[in-house]
Amino acid sequence: MGATIRNASEYMEKLKMNEDKEKFAKSIMHKMSIEQLSDLVSFCHKMGQICSEALQMKLTSFMDEPTTVI
Repeated sequence: MGATIRNASEYMEKLKMNEDKEKFAKSIMHKMSIEQLSDLVSFCHKMGQICSEALQMKLTSFMDEPTTVI
């Protein structure tokens, strides 16, 4: 039972840290101009496309690898 409690508390810590990061990001974005926010959205969209392409390539190469039967 000790590991379960430890894992739960680590999970709760990560949730709290993510909430803090989100609040910090929002406070910065509230200070940004419309142009800066527009650039940020464009950048995030482009990064999403790049990540999708990289993931697709990795999954394709993973699926093409020969499998060994034991």
